[in-house]
Amino acid sequence: MQKIYPVSLTPQEYSDHHFEEQVQKPENCANCGAAHSLEALGYYWRWISHLVDAFRIRVRRFLCLECLVSISCLPDFAQPYRVVNTQTVEAGFNGKGSAAEVHWGWLILSYWKKFTTHLQTLRRTVGNAFGRCPLRGSADDFWKLILKRCGSLAGATEQLISQFHTCLFGTYRCHQRKIFAK
Repeated sequence: MQKIYPVSLTPQEYSDHHFEEQVQKPENCANCGAAHSLEALGYYWRWISHLVDAFRIRVRRFLCLECLVSISCLPDFAQPYRVVNTQTVEAGFNGKGSAAEVHWGWLILSYWKKFTTHLQTLRRTVGNAFGRCPLRGSADDFWKLILKRCGSLAGATEQLISQFHTCLFGTYRCHQRKIFAK
């Protein structure tokens, strides 16, 4: 499972300061909800952008001793399965034109297409949780609505994953609860 972990660092600062080593285990398992059941499991590597560069960072993982499911703590500057950092994606979706958005524009455009493809499923999943959106409203309408409600793409991603087990770009296995028969 995946949990969005709030950080106040840029991807470069996170990497330079080895912040993944300071990530504290969540109090409760994101899968089964058990309290104080997580133990350190290690890290995995993933790519992330910062300005016009891309590099790998380590993401902290924990194992729940109750349900035996691993929980990864993805920094909130990263989007699930996306290399371009959250702030740059948000700026690109909002039509800003800084050097980073221009550099990553082709990827941001592909992310927007993935979002629009996933939108119908996303609307069915979240209903009116972010406010009323016209049934046949555009992706732009939904984007503005979710930003207004959550304040940022980072906030929206955290809420979509923790409450609805999905994200803007798709519903992935890492966001689904694992249910085991006893």
